[in-house]
Amino acid sequence: MVQLSVPVLVAAGSAGGGVISAWLAVFAWQRRAVDAAGPFAALAAAVSVLSFCYAGGLIADSTTTASILLTAGNVAGSQVAPLWVVFAIVYTRFEQYQRPSIYALLWVGPLAYVLLLVTAPVHSLADTAVQFQTVAGITAPVPATDIATEAYTAFSYLLLVGGYLQLVRFLIESRNVYRQQTVAIIIGSVVPLTANALFVMGFSPHPGLNPTPLAFVITGGIVGWALFEYDLLSIAPLASDLVVDELPDPVIVLDESDVVVDHNTAAEAAFEANELTGRDISAVVPEFTERQGTDRLISATAPAQSDSTALYNPQTTEITDQHSQYRGRLIVFRNVTAQQRRLDRIEALQAATEALIDARIDDEIAEVAVSFVDRILDQEIAVVFVATDDGAQLRPAAVSESIDAASDGQPPNLTANDGTLWARYQQSDADGVVSADWEWEPLTAVDLDELLVLSLGDHGLFCIGSAETGYTVGDRQFARILADGTETALDRVAHEQDLRESRRVVRQHTEQLEFLNGVLRHNIRNGMQVIESNVSLLDAHIDTDPDSQQYLSRIRDRTGELSTLTARIRSITDTVTTDPGNRLWPVELRPALKEQIAEIERRHKDTYIELHHDGNPVVLANGLLEDVFEIILQNAVEHNDADRTRIEIDVKHVGDWIQVHIADNGPGVSDHLKESLFERNVSVSETAHGFGLYFVALILDLFGGDVWFEDNEPRGAIAVLEFQRAPDE
Repeated sequence: MVQLSVPVLVAAGSAGGGVISAWLAVFAWQRRAVDAAGPFAALAAAVSVLSFCYAGGLIADSTTTASILLTAGNVAGSQVAPLWVVFAIVYTRFEQYQRPSIYALLWVGPLAYVLLLVTAPVHSLADTAVQFQTVAGITAPVPATDIATEAYTAFSYLLLVGGYLQLVRFLIESRNVYRQQTVAIIIGSVVPLTANALFVMGFSPHPGLNPTPLAFVITGGIVGWALFEYDLLSIAPLASDLVVDELPDPVIVLDESDVVVDHNTAAEAAFEANELTGRDISAVVPEFTERQGTDRLISATAPAQSDSTALYNPQTTEITDQHSQYRGRLIVFRNVTAQQRRLDRIEALQAATEALIDARIDDEIAEVAVSFVDRILDQEIAVVFVATDDGAQLRPAAVSESIDAASDGQPPNLTANDGTLWARYQQSDADGVVSADWEWEPLTAVDLDELLVLSLGDHGLFCIGSAETGYTVGDRQFARILADGTETALDRVAHEQDLRESRRVVRQHTEQLEFLNGVLRHNIRNGMQVIESNVSLLDAHIDTDPDSQQYLSRIRDRTGELSTLTARIRSITDTVTTDPGNRLWPVELRPALKEQIAEIERRHKDTYIELHHDGNPVVLANGLLEDVFEIILQNAVEHNDADRTRIEIDVKHVGDWIQVHIADNGPGVSDHLKESLFERNVSVSETAHGFGLYFVALILDLFGGDVWFEDNEPRGAIAVLEFQRAPDE
């Protein structure tokens, strides 16, 4: 049983330090994804091995065992100093030293010392021998003094001091929210360093009792507290000044009282202050506190552009610790100047488009385009040239104030003498920048470096200029969009003018048709009535001579035909001149067919007509429907060469259409004649009496239908008339 003594108590404390260090090593290794966790784990592991080996050496009962354990402890302890430097470099993100060559240089000394310890029996530079000495009643093993250990101890202190200097630099420059954890690391590591320094300087009750491993109990307690209180290994990588300082957007860190505790260089440039730390955010950025609860942007001086204003959209993130306690705020002021400018341009383009839609004449369109140049492109010079009616010149339909002033309110036309711009107008694609040689006089009188020339197609040119040179891709895109809108508006006005002219011509033709219709209805009808009256009077004075009666019968038949023709022409004219929405109405098909069948059978006794239909279909038509059936049936009878004319009529429902198939047993229609039978130049004698089949095609077209011929079997032709079904049919 081991008796309690000072060496045993020191060994127990050292073992406790080893246990704590081992736990820290495991804890850090489980979080090795964090940059500083790996070196920290290795450092804690080396300290743990050192502490356990020293504890074992103190309670060893032989010099051999004590020598082996203490030498192993020295080997593990030799790794502490370089691992400490690596941890400091990684933790503080001192990136210029995070290189394999630097790490290799750090281990030159430790590896040389370990090699000397291993080869100690063959030289005198290192001595691993141990002797038990009793001092002040305390017996403990004491390692021999050698040159290698003393030299490496001095080298280790240099490395340790270098690591501390790096941490102190980071402590001074680091962000406030990370300083407490940095202080915890420094204090925790200073305890064993101080204990070791006192031991090296001889401040120990026994030369074999080294308090350094025992001090790791205190270090472990401090570092363990920092791990849980400040989430040490998770937050440390976020404390990089380099990353934040290189951000182009301003970044400000506030504490619980909204006082600036840190910031990057972009914040100094944006808010025009060399030192923001320690000032309240309301004094640094007054608009930030005023905009609370709104989406309003913040304006400030644009970095590197003291004469311009930038727009920022603050994005705030609360800073809390692992206990969810509020520690402050991190504010990133996102620079949205370009996005807002683009949005403003888009809104201005939308407004310009609406104004262009409302414009009704060329000059009004040009004025709209020029008025929006400043809002969309920040340009103060603009002119819209519109081609004259003869296309020989381009007149300035609208100009900006500077050009108007330079020309005394009377800018001249652009002609072929103005070579450069006129050549651009004649090109198929005139878009481009002109930097000189604009011969048009008003442009030479204004402060102008570059002129952006945009084509308006056949309408003219859109010229935009400024005293400053350079047009970005975005500028050209927005300018082209505005020019396209202007060209489209000019096209619309031109089309509307053509439409108005077409309407005028149609109205004029309609009036002429109505006049001719009136002539037909009045003069010709009256003339036919006079002829018929005189024929009746003449009949009373002519004897019953057959030849004389034949002449009178011919006159009566012809005048009747002319009266019928006149009535049809009048009906067609009425239909053509009537509004399209009122020219058609639902008409029952069966009564119109039966009436014309009866009339044909009355005229031609040897004609047999058979009608097949289901129900009483209703089509869109008007009073000309009976004329259509009369002409088709008359045509089938007059051109029939059979002994007895036979006509079969079928009414069929085909979707939204009603088809009337009129099949005869005549000679049929040749394929060539099928293509031209309904044309106007086909003579009446080739078809039927009156207007013939052209009349049928004309009326079916007005009805929104169609007509064509098909072959009948075994002989004859089928006339197919297609009508629109009435909506409620």
